[in-house]
This record gives sequence, structure tokens and C-alpha cells, in this order.
Amino acid sequence: MTGWDEDALAGLRAAVARGDARGGLAVLAGRPLGPVLQYAGDVLAAAVAAGLADAEAAARKCLAELEERGLPGDAELADELAAALGARPSGLAALPVDLGAIAQALEAGPADGPWLLDLERGDVLAPDEPPSGEPCGDGGRYLPIPPEGPRREAEEPRRGRARRWLAGQGFRPAPRAL
Repeated sequence: MTGWDEDALAGLRAAVARGDARGGLAVLAGRPLGPVLQYAGDVLAAAVAAGLADAEAAARKCLAELEERGLPGDAELADELAAALGARPSGLAALPVDLGAIAQALEAGPADGPWLLDLERGDVLAPDEPPSGEPCGDGGRYLPIPPEGPRREAEEPRRGRARRWLAGQGFRPAPRAL
């Protein structure tokens, strides 16, 4: 199989969410990276860190494609991949968060109010789910996610914009655990 059908994409999403580098590499095998660079970069950074066979070559290819494409979030992910390949820290703190949830919060309308990112749990809370008396912003547990308004974008650019925003706050996404 060489393309990205719904089953393959679902498998890649699941591997990223679980932090399953080996499973993600299996899904990526024989498929083009271009349509899924944001997911592929996460899988490949984890695979390089785990020392999996063939991960380094695929990560270098993904890094080159990210640098060439240059969409929002690509530079931040390229930095993460370069850090993994160079075995150096990226400088961003890992936060177990779903980039899709951050993308949804960024796409909220200004009238909806800001969504909140829980910096302890990685949860994204809707405006109607107020925190229980915890301070927001500036050292508090919750970080407001500024609404940018609805966009009509595919999943890959949405994920990249969320990654860029998260990196601007000093964080990188990490797999969520139950």
C-alpha cells in the first residue's frame, strides 16, 4: 500500500496519540510523508529517540520536507526532529496535549471567549468549563488559548498552527496517557 486512506491515517493518528513509535513507523512504511508531515514528524522523533532501525533516514527525509514546505508549525516540528537527530534537548517542555483540541480552540470565534489549556493535565477546556478558582495565565495552572476565528483548513495545517501556538508558549506536544 502506498497511499493514505482513512484506515492508514487513523492508524498513524493512533500511533501518535499513544506515542507508539514502532507502530507509527510501520504505518509510514512505503507511504509518502508529504500529506502527513505533522504526524510523521512526531512519530519519527519518537522513533529516533527509541533508536529504532530505519528511523534516522526517514527522520532526515521528513526534516528536509518540513524545511522545504514551510507551513505554520513546520519550523517548530523541524526543530524537534533536529533535536532528536542530534540527541539534544529542544528547549521546549513536553506537555501531553492533543493538537487537534488546541486547533479547535484556536478556531473558536472571539464571542465564544478563550478556551483554556490545563498546564498540569494537558486538557483543553471549553469556555463553559471554568476552572475551579485556579489562576489563569502568568504562572497559573490554566493558559488562555486566544480565539482566532473559524478557518476552512485541512487537518495538516490545523495541526501545524496548533503546534506553532504551543511552541510559542514554551511547550511541545507529548503523547497523552490514561
